[in-house]
Amino acid sequence: MGLQLFLVWYFVMGFLLGNGVPHFAFGAAGKVFRSPFGQRSSPRTNVLWGISNFLGATVIAGCLIALGLYSSYSLVAMLAGFWLMMLMFGTGIRRFLNE
Repeated sequence: MGLQLFLVWYFVMGFLLGNGVPHFAFGAAGKVFRSPFGQRSSPRTNVLWGISNFLGATVIAGCLIALGLYSSYSLVAMLAGFWLMMLMFGTGIRRFLNE
């Protein structure tokens, strides 16, 4: 089989899950953290942003599964997106915290 383009959606799903983790964690800890809504977003904003990322990933997963679009590489694509986001977060966290 050729390249399965639906694997891009699994990558996006992993990316959303990875992006939701720091926002949700910082928000749940009561810390001010950067979000798309501002440099110093409130903990509530970050919790909501983290949850919206988790919900987006859940909707994508539900649609892909309902349509039967999965293969043995789906988990690999999702993990690649997740770990890329974690790597980006881990290497850039000092820049975000020092602003």
